[in-house]
Amino acid sequence: MNVVKAIQNQKNPQKGFSLIEVLIAIFILGIVSVTLISVFIYGFNVVFKTRQVFMATQIAQEEVELVRNMNYDDILLLGSTYTHDSLSELVNGAGALSIESGPGDDIKKLTVSVTWDYQGTNMRKDVVTFVTREGVNKK
Repeated sequence: MNVVKAIQNQKNPQKGFSLIEVLIAIFILGIVSVTLISVFIYGFNVVFKTRQVFMATQIAQEEVELVRNMNYDDILLLGSTYTHDSLSELVNGAGALSIESGPGDDIKKLTVSVTWDYQGTNMRKDVVTFVTREGVNKK
């Protein structure tokens, strides 16, 4: 009898996982995985869009600096568009200039714009400044 009791005591009293428990665990893991993947995709899209807006801002700012370093009379002869090497990195990237009358006779409002397409949406970045006949910080 002692041998039978010893064998019964050696049996493992733990049960394995049932099929329902395994399916529930797989379902929960699937939901968590899909959520994490969608968060990563959204994050990558935000980073890519931010990179494009930064690039457009940099292009517009460089063009503003080029115009501000020009002679005042030459500024008035500028066309309505400009080119920049980095515009080709933006989908359908284009640059536009707008020169309007300012608050005084020798002051003009300069608007430099960059437009491009991002996932079917038209994007635009404007940089606005004023230029004077005397130039920047000159009295």
